Amino acid sequence: MAFLDTVTPEEMQVGRALSLATMIVLMTVGQVPPLRPYATRIRQVTAAAYVLGVAAFAIYFVLGR
Repeated sequence: MAFLDTVTPEEMQVGRALSLATMIVLMTVGQVPPLRPYATRIRQVTAAAYVLGVAAFAIYFVLGR
């Protein structure tokens, strides 16, 4: 598990915080009345940004920082 050996606990904590923030947005955006018409688009953009962020994080470490 060489990949996990290169990730520091602080970096893992940041990843967990960003994952939590993403989940909060995905779950609550439909509950805010002014955002309801745009909830699907906001969820799509949030999910896409999350996936791209995870991919960028993995590529960053694969290339050796």
